[in-house]
Amino acid sequence: MNATLVRELNFGARVAVRMKDGTTYRGSLEAPKGDPAHPMSPEEIQKKFRDNARAAVSEKNMEALIERINNFENLSDVGELFALLSK
Repeated sequence: MNATLVRELNFGARVAVRMKDGTTYRGSLEAPKGDPAHPMSPEEIQKKFRDNARAAVSEKNMEALIERINNFENLSDVGELFALLSK
C-alpha cells in the first residue's frame, strides 16, 4: 500500500493498493471528513466526541456535556462545562 499526502490537496490524500495478483486499486480524497468542504453531521460530531471522551469522562457527564453544548446559548455559566470535564 502506498499512501501519500499531496500538498495541492491540502489535507487530502491519495492511496494505491497493489494486490498480490498485480491489480492496483487507487483512491483519493480532496478533503477529510470534518473539513468545511466535507463537514460532519451533528450525529457524527457527537459520536466522535463520545469516542474520544470515553477514556476521561463518565457516560453520565458525556451526555450532560453534549446537552449543554447543544444549548450553549442558554448556558448561564461555562464553568458548568469545566465541572463536567473534571469528574
